[in-house]
Amino acid sequence: MGEYKEGIIEATGIYYFHLHERLTEKGYKVTVINPLHLTEMLGKKTDKLDAQRLLVAHMTGVIKGSYIPTGEIKELRELTRYRESLVEKITQVKNEIRKILEIAGYKIQPFDKKGRQLLEKLAKGEGLNKEEKDELKERLGRNLNDAEKLALKQLVELLKSLENMVKEVEDMIISKIPQPVIELSKIPGVGLISAATIYAEFGDVSRFSSSKAARAYAGFAPKTKQSGDSESHSGMIRGNKYLRRILYLIARVARNLEPFNGYYERLITRGKSATQATCALAGKLASICYHVIKDGVYKGVVKKSFRVPRGKEVNVKDFNVGDALDSLSP
Repeated sequence: MGEYKEGIIEATGIYYFHLHERLTEKGYKVTVINPLHLTEMLGKKTDKLDAQRLLVAHMTGVIKGSYIPTGEIKELRELTRYRESLVEKITQVKNEIRKILEIAGYKIQPFDKKGRQLLEKLAKGEGLNKEEKDELKERLGRNLNDAEKLALKQLVELLKSLENMVKEVEDMIISKIPQPVIELSKIPGVGLISAATIYAEFGDVSRFSSSKAARAYAGFAPKTKQSGDSESHSGMIRGNKYLRRILYLIARVARNLEPFNGYYERLITRGKSATQATCALAGKLASICYHVIKDGVYKGVVKKSFRVPRGKEVNVKDFNVGDALDSLSP
C-alpha cells in the first residue's frame, strides 16, 4: 500500500468482508461500493475497467460508499441474520412435514400442542389410542409406509434441533442488547428480538438526513419519477430486505394495538387495502424507530409489559403519541 491510506473496493458477495476488516484494522480508510450503483452511474462493467471505474467513482464522489457496521452493531447484525436463516430452515422443515402428512391424507395442525404430540407418535411409529382416534375422527389418514416414517422421524428430530439452535441464538442476542433495543421493545407490537433486528439493520442512524431517508432505507418509501413539472409514484424503493420484512411483520401485529389501530383503520376507511394500510403503518413504524434510536428514548405509549434483560435499567416515559404519528411523513 505504500504511503496510501485510503482505498475503494467493490462489494463482491461475501469476499470483501475479510479484506475490508483487515485493512480497517490497519488504519486504512476503505470505501465499499455497491456494484449495482456503479453500473447505474457508469454503465456496463468489464473486468478490465473495474479498477479505473472504482477510482473515478471515488475521486468524483458520484457514488456514496455502502454502510459497513462495526462493533456491537456488527455482532448483533450477524446474530439476528443468523437467527433469520435458522427460522427459514424451520419453515422449510415444517413444509416438508406437512407435505408427508397431506400425501398420507392427514388433515391435522401438526405444530400446535396436540399436533406435536401426534406428530411425535407418528414419527416413532406408535399407534393412537381410542380417545385420540375418536377426537380426530376423519382428520386421520392412512398408515405411513416405512419411507414416510423414516423421513418424518428425521424431520421431527431436525425440527427440534433447529428450534433449540434458535433458542440459543436468541439467548445470546438478549445478553448483548444495548439500551436503544430496550427502548425499541417498548413500542406496541415490538418484541426484544424484533427490536434487536431493527437496531442492527438500521445501524448508525446519523448517516440518515431525516426520518424520510430512514424510511426509504427500510423499503417503505415510494419511487418518485419526475418529468418537467409532473411527478408520479410507482412501487416502493427496495430498501433493506431484513428491515423491511421485520417492520411489515410488526405492523401486522401493531395494526390491532393502540395507538396504531386508529391510523390503520383510517386508511382502510379511505379505501386502502389491508396490505397497503399495513405497509403504510410499517413506514410509520420505521420513522418512529429511527427517532427512538436517534434520541435514545421511546416517547410514546408504552405497552403493558416488555421483557427486560437482567442487569438492564429501564427508564419508562409515557405520553400519548397519536398526534406525533400523524405529524410524521406520510
